[in-house]
Amino acid sequence: MLFCPAPRKMRDMSYDADKALAERMLEIEQPKPKTGGITFAEAIERYLAAKARKRTVDEDRRIFERLRRDFGAETPLAHITSARISEYKASRLGLKSERTKRELTAASINRPLAALRHLLRIAATEWEVLKAVPKIKLEREPEGRIRWLEPHEEARLLAACAKSKNPYLAKIVTVALETGLRRGEFLDLTWDRIDLSRGVIRLEVTKSGRRREVPMRQAVYDVLAALPGPREGRVWPCGDIRTSFENAVAEARLDDFHFHDLRHHFASWFVMRRASLQALRAILGHADIKMTLKYAHLSPEHLRGAIAKTERGAQIGSEITHAITHEPSASEGVPAS
Repeated sequence: MLFCPAPRKMRDMSYDADKALAERMLEIEQPKPKTGGITFAEAIERYLAAKARKRTVDEDRRIFERLRRDFGAETPLAHITSARISEYKASRLGLKSERTKRELTAASINRPLAALRHLLRIAATEWEVLKAVPKIKLEREPEGRIRWLEPHEEARLLAACAKSKNPYLAKIVTVALETGLRRGEFLDLTWDRIDLSRGVIRLEVTKSGRRREVPMRQAVYDVLAALPGPREGRVWPCGDIRTSFENAVAEARLDDFHFHDLRHHFASWFVMRRASLQALRAILGHADIKMTLKYAHLSPEHLRGAIAKTERGAQIGSEITHAITHEPSASEGVPAS
């Protein structure tokens, strides 16, 4: 019996069918990346994992827990649109804080919106699970308060700290006044970051994420060098100082003064003593010079002093007055009638 091969056309059709089936199986085994299929809860977990080394990650986690409840954990990320975000923002306007019982400030409304905007930007530009970033309009915030101490106020505060039951308070406030460190940077200091031989404080974990060194003034060196050993672990073993600091502020009769204002005080006097803004920016660890300018307000006394230095002589002043009022100056005399 003779073997009769299948016609060429049938063989080609069979080959094409097998090829199509193989390609289809490959697509099933290796699915294409989803676009917008990620849920809000999945996006939050991915974002927090990427920011695990951020100093304020616990605050981010708290913010996103609230956002997860408000927008829904299983909501597709692509469904969090500008319109929906605008509705969320409107619902918070006029609400009162559970802690203070006052209306939420612009900063309180903006903080979760800014965190959400950052997540959505990363989802679009890095994860490529969003086609576009929804527009988010933040509330206008008033200019931040700036508070520093006059010399007599500083003396009263340090004297009150010296009377505190907390034996470290006066030392802590002295170093804070002389370095401008943030509260977290200051209280988390460990001895391996203190270089007494070079006279610098090395900061590894900062708000901006950038390492920096802060030179010690003599007062700072004297305080740190005098602290008892062993010089291991945290520099300040006293824990939270909020209550003892508030008591010292009350004892010193200072109005509206908080621990962060010690940073304001350092920055303001740094500039008022004619130091460089760029140097201040490096010491404070600001990424943008605009933030440094916020701390560089000058006291009225210094402004008056600057005006006094530019005061012109009496003769020049008289001539200016004459030019404005057209009154005859003393040197001109009165014209004859």
